[in-house]
Amino acid sequence: MNRYCVLAFTKRLLRDNHASALIEFAMLAPVFILLLIGMLQIGLQIQNYNAVRNLASDGARYAVVQYQKGIKNSTSSIETWIRARAISEQYNLNTDRLGVAVSQPLTGSQIAGTTEMDINVTYAAPNFVPQIAASALNLSYTRPVFLMD
Repeated sequence: MNRYCVLAFTKRLLRDNHASALIEFAMLAPVFILLLIGMLQIGLQIQNYNAVRNLASDGARYAVVQYQKGIKNSTSSIETWIRARAISEQYNLNTDRLGVAVSQPLTGSQIAGTTEMDINVTYAAPNFVPQIAASALNLSYTRPVFLMD
């Protein structure tokens, strides 16, 4: 009789599917959480890359407008303007991770009658989950600017 009870109990457990959804969720939840974290990390990286590109473009636009007004800013003042713009709420970048370099080529401008500058913006993008040991993505964008003399 004892053996019959064990067999009946086993058959009843095999037919019972009340907790199957809970078990399936427990098995799939880590995969979904990792996918979510991955999507957030990729979204953050794309936002940072767009911010770096737009920041370089805004710096180029600032230099061109200033030259059109007759104000010939130095490379260091353009760098300072770009750094100040980077911490605005439009970009919200961490200046400790930001690198800005405005330089003029030693060989002169490629186009006669212009002053050429290269605006290089670099950013070490942070990880969304800092506990995960992953190397930081270093974003870099260089934009040439030609200013009429």
